[in-house]
Amino acid sequence: MKVVYINNYEMDVEQWKNKAQPGQHFWGATHLHQHNIDVEILPHTKYVNLQKLSTKIKILGDLDQQLRLLFRQSQYDVIYSACQYNTFFLAILRSIGLFPKPVIPIIHHPMKSILNNKLIFKILYGGHDQFICLHKEVKKQLEDKFEVPVEKLHLLEWGPDLHFYDQTVKNQQLGNEAAFILSAGKTRRDFDTLVQAFIDQNYPLRVYCTGESAPTISGLPPNISIQYNHPTKDIISYVEMLAEYRKAYAVAIPLKNVPNSLIGLTSLIEAMAMSKAVIMTRNNYIDIDIEKEGIGIWVEPGDVQGWQQAVSYLFAHPSETKEMGNRARRLCEQKYNLEIFSSKLASILKSNPSGRLVREKMLLQPSQVKN
Repeated sequence: MKVVYINNYEMDVEQWKNKAQPGQHFWGATHLHQHNIDVEILPHTKYVNLQKLSTKIKILGDLDQQLRLLFRQSQYDVIYSACQYNTFFLAILRSIGLFPKPVIPIIHHPMKSILNNKLIFKILYGGHDQFICLHKEVKKQLEDKFEVPVEKLHLLEWGPDLHFYDQTVKNQQLGNEAAFILSAGKTRRDFDTLVQAFIDQNYPLRVYCTGESAPTISGLPPNISIQYNHPTKDIISYVEMLAEYRKAYAVAIPLKNVPNSLIGLTSLIEAMAMSKAVIMTRNNYIDIDIEKEGIGIWVEPGDVQGWQQAVSYLFAHPSETKEMGNRARRLCEQKYNLEIFSSKLASILKSNPSGRLVREKMLLQPSQVKN
């Protein structure tokens, strides 16, 4: 079986092979060979003008990638997209019988904006064969609001490439630095709230961010360190960042109010893989309940005092903080990891033999299908 894998950004699998990036960022593509699935990673960009057109006509998805797949479809059994917006054009063609290959996307976020319209949803998503959902509420929305047949819906828990983390950090030496809280990220991060919580406390905080996500507060005290990544080049490599994770006392994930979004999940599973306790802004679209699982503390959006209390609690309870981190790692080993994700993904991909039209399962009525 051969699968072609696409995403909405360039993917350099050599980075993974060279142990510079973990496999989870390839959404199973690096591990499907373990399940007798041959994977080709399609280069993100070939025809720049088509890419530019796609940014203007977003309702058709990534035209550059899709048109290349349209003319090379005989080489693949399944189209697998790690982006829920890339394959609209192919799905429309599949709905009317003009594209024979199964199309399967990952659904990261609930439908919003124009896609929240049931008719538009049916047109753009009706030709997709299966939906891989990363959150139970996303799956529920597709089933309840958009009437997607339950047999087309799958809930897959994403998790870290534990082998990568273990191989990367095994030779790293721990210094005698003072305990510090680490916070890294760029998308919808609320570093202003986090920094305010540390201004009146002596606990060390290290923040790795971009200029766009950086805190706007000036005159920060010496216990707060802010380091900026360049828009096109990080000042610290991924492996160097893992060294920081290993040294950190705990990990902070401050988020702006994020309704209907999985923002923060990547940072969470990285902290879990590195056996770190977590303090995180509450996000109801992340299925891992850090307090219920005993791996961290939730803080409400914009709650400076809540952050102060959570940080103080962890520093006052070092044994409990260490055990939170240990539980987080065990949770990854038991449930949230790339091996399990890839195994379940392989089963889904294999259940869609090439050439079978989606008519009997599609969201459009049979009378609307072109024979």
